Amino acid sequence: MQLNGKVALITGAGRGIGKAMAIGFAREGADTVAISRTLVQVDETAREVKALGRRALAIVADVSRLNDVRSMAKQVQHSFGGLDVLVNNAALRMNQLGKKDSYTIPFTELTIEDWDNAINVNLRGPFLCIRELLPLIRKKGGGSIINISAGGGKRGMAGRVPYCASKFGLEGLTQSLALEFQSLNIAVNSLSPGKHSILTDQEKREQLKVNRELVFMRPEMMVPPAVFLALQNGSGVIGQHLDALQWIAQNGLGRIEDWKVKV
Repeated sequence: MQLNGKVALITGAGRGIGKAMAIGFAREGADTVAISRTLVQVDETAREVKALGRRALAIVADVSRLNDVRSMAKQVQHSFGGLDVLVNNAALRMNQLGKKDSYTIPFTELTIEDWDNAINVNLRGPFLCIRELLPLIRKKGGGSIINISAGGGKRGMAGRVPYCASKFGLEGLTQSLALEFQSLNIAVNSLSPGKHSILTDQEKREQLKVNRELVFMRPEMMVPPAVFLALQNGSGVIGQHLDALQWIAQNGLGRIEDWKVKV
């Protein structure tokens, strides 16, 4: 087990990518701190981690709120004493902003609240988590920070202004901190799914039923490259953006078809 003895904290771990990573890391031997704003979901993730024989701590927190993140750090300190891996996965997508169920919002219809909500969760959240959890990573003598990015962090998209701006910012945060934290023996990298979206909610599954030409990938596709990044420190891979689909293909872990969602 590659992560045996390590402690990993994953935000947005109640479902989708975050839950897949929590369970995947547990299978590799890691004890897991699962963070979500939804108690029922994060409790379920923790139960599945414990069923694999690993320790799990479920915490309800909003990563955009400083007091929540500080409380989270205190609970991790009390339960584990330190932290090896931080995965900043929690994020708001366009369909979670003001114009519900729509993946695009024209700039002229975008509200200040939409902008603030996206930036607060997608960029302020990772900043706060890194800021407050850094002392716990340093206690372990180093570790890994993985920021979950997206195609919208590499290229702009019409109708997705706040999402793309926040993910571009996350890439800047990643590259800057990679240079700053190398001397602390901490690797900072980003990871995104690649050219196909991850199935994260029931709405996307319904879209698949209507249009069989759509392609969505299983969240578990993100686990192998995330484990690779979790094993890095300041002397390893730093400041890189990994495309999960490309990484899997390069490392002989299957074809696109192997990771597609089947309806």
